[in-house]
Amino acid sequence: MSTVGAYTYENLVSTANAALVGTPAFHSSLVPLLKSWRTPLGEFNTEVLGNALSMVDLEKTGVAYVQITVDALNLALTAEQMDTAFAAVLRISREAELGQLEAYPEGMWRLAQALESVGRSAVGHVRVCEVLVELVGRMNLQMIATRDYTEKPRGKNTVRPEQLAANASHGVRLTHLHIECLRQCLLAQRRDLYVRVMQNVIQVQLDAFGHLLVLPRARAFMEYHLYAGMVCVGIDELDWASRMWMLVFALPAKHTSAIQVAAYKRLMLLKLATEGKKLQLPTFFANLHTRVLDNNALSYAALADMFASKSMGAAAIKIHDMQGQLERDENWALAALVVRMMPRHFIKRVGNAYASISVAQLASITEFGVHPLASRASDPHAALVLYIQEMNDDSVVVVQGPGVLARDAVVNFSDIRATMGPIGDGTAAHIQTEQQWAELIENKVQQVDELHQYLTKLDRHLALSKEYISAHRG
Repeated sequence: MSTVGAYTYENLVSTANAALVGTPAFHSSLVPLLKSWRTPLGEFNTEVLGNALSMVDLEKTGVAYVQITVDALNLALTAEQMDTAFAAVLRISREAELGQLEAYPEGMWRLAQALESVGRSAVGHVRVCEVLVELVGRMNLQMIATRDYTEKPRGKNTVRPEQLAANASHGVRLTHLHIECLRQCLLAQRRDLYVRVMQNVIQVQLDAFGHLLVLPRARAFMEYHLYAGMVCVGIDELDWASRMWMLVFALPAKHTSAIQVAAYKRLMLLKLATEGKKLQLPTFFANLHTRVLDNNALSYAALADMFASKSMGAAAIKIHDMQGQLERDENWALAALVVRMMPRHFIKRVGNAYASISVAQLASITEFGVHPLASRASDPHAALVLYIQEMNDDSVVVVQGPGVLARDAVVNFSDIRATMGPIGDGTAAHIQTEQQWAELIENKVQQVDELHQYLTKLDRHLALSKEYISAHRG
């Protein structure tokens, strides 16, 4: 078995050496061999695989090295065999030339599949994720350093680099390894890995012109951003999560994808948690797709509609009734975030109608008693006071004097708003109360009225001018 394996791998390496990337022989001989490749080994053979790996020059024949590494990962069973296979993966991350990996993208797909299989074994997702973070991180660095790569024409309408703006940034090309890295990170469920993936993968700009080394492109693009948003939520980067999930809808598609439905549900919950509002998809998204998404998320839409009321009672009950569906959709953690942040939005909504109100009245209007914080506390009013204080919002302030019960404390609302365009930026910093805002609006109205009177007077003057009349008739 070892003799056959050695001969076969020697044949693979010799073919790779004779068909380097960029030569006609690469696509005529090496690529067909790789596409039809089946490992000749029935079990892991350290000697055969070790010799095969040592024969490869990663700078010249990286595609062959990747295939041998895939075989090692698929055959490894013991811890020692896994160590050998992972060492080969790490060598790819440190020594392989990016051009070698990009010349045969299917090799990266096979490597991602092999690592996914290993992640389900006793090795676990944590170790696989750690290896992938290093591999993908180094690939990203190489891609960023070689942004002036040449795009091979695929048709008469292909946009070539020389046709792009001089400052156009190609960014990072998406691969199957990027997607698998995010998937393994989520399965590992480790915050430290979430942070590493956020820094080394998600925050690195993808190619703005759609150079994706994956097929099918649309599915891979959507899958990547769905997973990326989930990682962002895991480390409370909610703005990044919203951005990632919105990108799921960026590429045009003929049909609505299940990935888009999953992202739509998550976006609806995230919008409720952060803003207390119903999600609005981008205007460029087709109405047909929007209707399909709405039909697949009726319960989520009903929950969003309940956030338009003044009290959170109906919304809290709806979330409780949806628990089974939320768990099936793997959205229960996001729903818990909605519950945790829900009082904030209803409290601030009361401020639209009241300048000040007692804690007892606020609790009654918002139905704070149905919230888990109130049900677990010995004094629901004290729990509400604590929640408002932890909001750390200058527009909602609790005033509770010495000896005053929590229910009798007063909540003051102040309207702090951003300025409109006609008002200068320096003025905006001084707008702190409703009264000041009203005074500024009144001044602007007065200025507009004065301008109107001036224009009317000017119009009358021109109407009596012979020059104006003669010019107008001409």
